[in-house]
Amino acid sequence: MTVIDNSFNIELLYVFVKVCELKSINKSSDYLSMTQPAISKKIKQLENYYDKQLFIRTPQGMELTLVGHNLYKKSQNFISEFEKMNALISQNSINITDIRLGSLDSISSYMYPSFFVDFFSELKKITITNKIFDLIQPFNEKKLDLILIDSEFEKDFTGNVKKLQLFEEPYYLVYSQHNATMKLFSEFSSIKATDLHHLRIIMYPKYCPIHQRVIQIYEQLNIPLPEIVEIDYSESTIAMISKSDFVTILPKSLAINKVTQNINTLTMKPLDDNFIRHVSVFSHSEEILHLVHDLL
Repeated sequence: MTVIDNSFNIELLYVFVKVCELKSINKSSDYLSMTQPAISKKIKQLENYYDKQLFIRTPQGMELTLVGHNLYKKSQNFISEFEKMNALISQNSINITDIRLGSLDSISSYMYPSFFVDFFSELKKITITNKIFDLIQPFNEKKLDLILIDSEFEKDFTGNVKKLQLFEEPYYLVYSQHNATMKLFSEFSSIKATDLHHLRIIMYPKYCPIHQRVIQIYEQLNIPLPEIVEIDYSESTIAMISKSDFVTILPKSLAINKVTQNINTLTMKPLDDNFIRHVSVFSHSEEILHLVHDLL
């Protein structure tokens, strides 16, 4: 008894397409490094699967039937997508140990400390800094594969960059509980950009993303920037505002940290809705972007 094989596999389509292109089982045999009987058997198997005749033998070679012609067109698209899928899966071999990552300290320390503790020793390279351009420049030069920074700085990127937003948070004014000037705003639920002109502000230098963001906000509002005293050390800033009428501007996560560490001396008040921080993760690679995002 003859057993008819009507099963299907991708190899049948590869053989079928090649015979269609060369219009010859003999030529296809040489190209595919298969015997002619083996090719004929696979064509027959495909015909059995569809229960349709796909070829007609003519003096000019193997001619497609109408059904065969339609299958040929569909098979070309199917094989193309199949090969793209294989290529994508083959590329999906990125591991956390292959990744060079950069982050602002305010993001790594206060928003994703568990991730950085867990993977600090596994990452190929890690850069944690308070200086925004210590991340942007090496990222543009592709010396960093992925960075976590404020979304507003993506205008400084070059090339095709992928992005996923992580979170947003308001900015707060942090100041001494004994700050006499702030008593003028005690009835206010939030502080406006114009109010800051009446305050003595102390911040990190302009390389700091918080300082840069404040500058951006005033430019967007078309309001002159208030006078800002620059200090390069975080603890000096906190010590200064604890014992004077100086104030500083911090994102909520960082403000809460500083105030809770100095609960008897510091307090905080939100700035208005113009002062919002957006944080995203950026990468040149979609795969790396999603790998890290899923681990955060």
